[in-house]
Amino acid sequence: MKLTTANSQRPGTESYLATNPDLSVLEDQGYFIYVVDTAQVLNANPWARMADLPLQHQEVGSKGFDVVLSGPDSFLEPGAWPRPPMGPVMRDGHHDTEGARGNFRGLVAVLQDGTIVVDRADGSSEKDLVSRFSSKSNPVRDICGGGALIIANGKKVGDMDLMRDQLYGGAPGGIRSRSMKRGVHVLFGIRKGKAVAAVCWSKSGQSIREDFLAMRFTALVKFSTGSDVYLNDGTYLLTGINAVGFGIQLKR
Repeated sequence: MKLTTANSQRPGTESYLATNPDLSVLEDQGYFIYVVDTAQVLNANPWARMADLPLQHQEVGSKGFDVVLSGPDSFLEPGAWPRPPMGPVMRDGHHDTEGARGNFRGLVAVLQDGTIVVDRADGSSEKDLVSRFSSKSNPVRDICGGGALIIANGKKVGDMDLMRDQLYGGAPGGIRSRSMKRGVHVLFGIRKGKAVAAVCWSKSGQSIREDFLAMRFTALVKFSTGSDVYLNDGTYLLTGINAVGFGIQLKR
């Protein structure tokens, strides 16, 4: 796939080296905003190869990450613990799982050189993910999928896409589906070639999409919601239960 400032942050580029954007408008609307320098996908499923420590045991501060944040919602599957994520997970080039519903959902991919891509999956097998995101000179390292891609190419992703392709169904479905209801949500997006993570407390999927479009985000994935949300930024702590997430270092 073609990497541009609309869907990726690429180290060393002019957009990456530019001063951090002023996103105080979003902060004033109740969002916690984190301008990302590097991101690492974490998977604490004890059955995974070289499982990471649980999110709540990840160190935050001078000896750890700046922010630890949950990834996708998890799927309630009888007899399965921890609950499997909604989408695929890769770490250090190893494919951990295809997830429950992630074939065409939104994801964050991290390439070997630290490039961060916010886009969608086109299949969730290792072959599918490598084919879409890897190149010979810059293979994919980490992937966290299973989110709702609600902004792509600077435009709204429509309800038909959300319902038919990303499987956000129900009555109503799409941007008004159950997991899009007003509440706490984890977000990951791209604005002018910079990666930004965010958490909101009382927003709906529809209002999130409008708020981030107004700030000229060109890609945005909505990840976990409700009791699946975990956040530790050294000041604020949300203790939702989730085995999959991100370890983030902030862009200073």
